[in-house]
Amino acid sequence: MAAASFDPSGFFEFDLATGSVHARGTGRVLILSDSVVAPLVSAAVGNGDLTSVRKLGRELGDCVVEQLGGGVLDAPVETVLEAAAGVLSLMGWGRLQIDRWGEALVASLEQIPHLDDDHLGVAALLGGLMSRLADREIACVPVSAEGHFLLVEPSVAQKVWKWSRSGDDIAAIVGRLAPPTEAS
Repeated sequence: MAAASFDPSGFFEFDLATGSVHARGTGRVLILSDSVVAPLVSAAVGNGDLTSVRKLGRELGDCVVEQLGGGVLDAPVETVLEAAAGVLSLMGWGRLQIDRWGEALVASLEQIPHLDDDHLGVAALLGGLMSRLADREIACVPVSAEGHFLLVEPSVAQKVWKWSRSGDDIAAIVGRLAPPTEAS
């Protein structure tokens, strides 16, 4: 598959006659302000069930797949991440950047919408998005108040969350996750 650059032109189709908006490659979308979405996400966080927000992330992943013409697993990682960042930005979720910290990946979002105090809603959304793009389950755990999320196996997500809540910074958490090295 050839590398394609993210193209936002024509991403939204407005049908004023019917009063509907469609996103390219998907069905109808609703354009809502973060002040409307925040109480819904906050309630989901409070109930401990972010399934719907994670599903929304998967649907955003579908938009990325459509943008790239399918086969994201065969596309260069940079191309997939550029398209993911473009879709997130167009949908108002902020500006995404992925950084490698040793063997770990850290997603950072600038201009993150304030939906809940701990960014668990955005973490669920990113987890759904990244799971769709990687074709395997991925958890995104908030590790800072500034919008940094560690991408991890779901089996260690709770442990990473506890370390973050106890005050460990990203470097300390990544160090704890690193496999032990053999003594020379």
